[in-house]
Amino acid sequence: MFKFLYPKEYLNSVFEITVDKLRSLGLDTIIFDIDNTLVPYWIKVPDNKLVSYFNKLKSGGIKVGVLSNSKEIRSKTFCAPINIPYVFRAKKPGVKGFFKIMEIMDSQPKKSMIVGDQIFTDVWCGNKVGAYSVLVKKVSPKDELITAPKRPFEKIIVNMYLKSEDKK
Repeated sequence: MFKFLYPKEYLNSVFEITVDKLRSLGLDTIIFDIDNTLVPYWIKVPDNKLVSYFNKLKSGGIKVGVLSNSKEIRSKTFCAPINIPYVFRAKKPGVKGFFKIMEIMDSQPKKSMIVGDQIFTDVWCGNKVGAYSVLVKKVSPKDELITAPKRPFEKIIVNMYLKSEDKK
């Protein structure tokens, strides 16, 4: 019933996604959400572990970018130290921002993975455009006020997904 909201995969962390995994799926591009996907929303810049991870992806020939519903200052401050392209105020699950980052990165949805912690923004957006959508567990139990009300509904969808995949 809600299969259009199901991710292709549900992972514990972004760090489970490797260059080899992306290559085995025929993908050359990975697009991340920032808040609660990579870092808690109050953390302004990536830590050393994330910087190393992004460098590993990039040195493996993977195009790396950020698609965020946040304001420009948030995306710019986070992405500058790692020198990756970004689109801010993406209005996910709308797809305009996704196509903008595809243009910036010279990539295509079918060659791209989108990774986020929210079903109703990240996963739905990725599914609409035909990208490989990955839901990750949020990095912090704390949510922004705008996100918190959606979490109980997301939990229902995740449980339906896990049941359909025999992963419960």
